[in-house]
Amino acid sequence: MTGNTDPRALRTREKLISAFHDAIRDSDPREMSVSALARAAGINRTSFYEHFASPEDLAIHALSELFDVVSNADIALRAQHSVTGAEASRRALHEIVSFVAARRDSYTRLLGPGAAPQLVHAVAEAFTERTVQALEPMDVRPPEADPLVTARFLAGGVLGVIGAWLADPDPDMSPDQLVEALIQCLPGWLLDG
Repeated sequence: MTGNTDPRALRTREKLISAFHDAIRDSDPREMSVSALARAAGINRTSFYEHFASPEDLAIHALSELFDVVSNADIALRAQHSVTGAEASRRALHEIVSFVAARRDSYTRLLGPGAAPQLVHAVAEAFTERTVQALEPMDVRPPEADPLVTARFLAGGVLGVIGAWLADPDPDMSPDQLVEALIQCLPGWLLDG
């Protein structure tokens, strides 16, 4: 039902996402319940299940919106050749890092070392799916660079590095420095495109 664009459905999803972000600041995502999230959003459990299958599904949806925005912007920038591949990658990574940095307390629990493995896996799969969509149409991608393998490598690496950065209460790198360090890890052909 997350595709439903009815204004009431959109408001309900926004309430649930807001309740999720509020709850994640104070509790372990593995201990979140549908009842508590529904109550915090001011809806009933049945309404929750009309939109999401579980608290993990809600978390993935909250992050997936970011991946959609980043992926679409990256694809558009590359298609228009309005910036270099390096700059398109830098902007995409900057959006992701800025998003999680602004919600550091929440996303440390979602992506850090203590995160629920099934949640991290699902977030990585959502990231992979969007990345494949960005990689497939690239004319600079070498024929032997499989889009799915590359996307899984990028998603696992980016999320792993961000998770470790979030888990450090006093990180050595600023968000901008982290983005630049991630840029150095990207395949050269991705930066050329």
